Amino acid sequence: MARCLFLYPNLSDVRKGATPGADLKGGNWVLPLANVQNRRLSKIARSASTAPADTQFEVTFDAYGEVRAIVLVNHNFSPVARWRITGWDDDGSYFDNAYQIETDVYPTLGYPEDTPFEQANWFDQKPLLQDLEGFTQNAIHVLPEPYYLRHWRIELIDDDNEAGFLQFGRLWMATGWQPSHNMSYGQSALAFNSLTTVEAALSGAEFFDVRAPFRTFAIGFEFLPQQEALDRGLEMMRRAGKHGEVFYIHDPDDAANLTRTSFLARFEELLPWEQVVFQRANIGFRLKELL
Repeated sequence: MARCLFLYPNLSDVRKGATPGADLKGGNWVLPLANVQNRRLSKIARSASTAPADTQFEVTFDAYGEVRAIVLVNHNFSPVARWRITGWDDDGSYFDNAYQIETDVYPTLGYPEDTPFEQANWFDQKPLLQDLEGFTQNAIHVLPEPYYLRHWRIELIDDDNEAGFLQFGRLWMATGWQPSHNMSYGQSALAFNSLTTVEAALSGAEFFDVRAPFRTFAIGFEFLPQQEALDRGLEMMRRAGKHGEVFYIHDPDDAANLTRTSFLARFEELLPWEQVVFQRANIGFRLKELL
């Protein structure tokens, strides 16, 4: 089973101390690309049209950093959208690249023979809009291995998008930590929570102040190598605190549940590192989705 992936820190924001930063340019964006370097997901970058010349952009890092995955958070891409990701170093170019892939934004869920013919996605096996509704949509590409490249171009291909433009609210290009062995079963729990309030009238009729639901995730790891739990787990919590952003992917290979179990989050609680035996430690995390 593929192990969960924590993506932190984000390298594609403006520089913060020793953490590298990035410059974004290219394409034709009526709402600027700089908006996706802001943690408010409602502050979006929006293209002038769906033409590929308008919906591409380049990311140039001001220093070398490890990129393990690329995520576009809170987008409006259609289920059949594609994207091309290209990376190169200072001695290369877009045409002399170190990494390039063109792939679907939404992975294929299965095979036609496993789906009723009457179902709307029988042919393309893409998620149905009604199944995506209510989730923050994230385009996720996990690189086959970490890359240290200063130049990247992201090209979005969704010409027939009914909105007439493409938009997204956050660019997340980060290093990643996959714990060396899997989570502890029985200690992991995904839940939907809501701040919706309920008031009852004297008659008993109820009135609701509806708020968007958000996800929480509790996950624990037992008997990790002591140094790994310290260097990657505890250090991530120390640096992120309760306010910093972390992108969590529960299983990068689980196409059917990628939308449901991957989200931008913060640590709801900073849990302790526990040494259980010689050179082995337990560590756990409590995540709260950021909307």
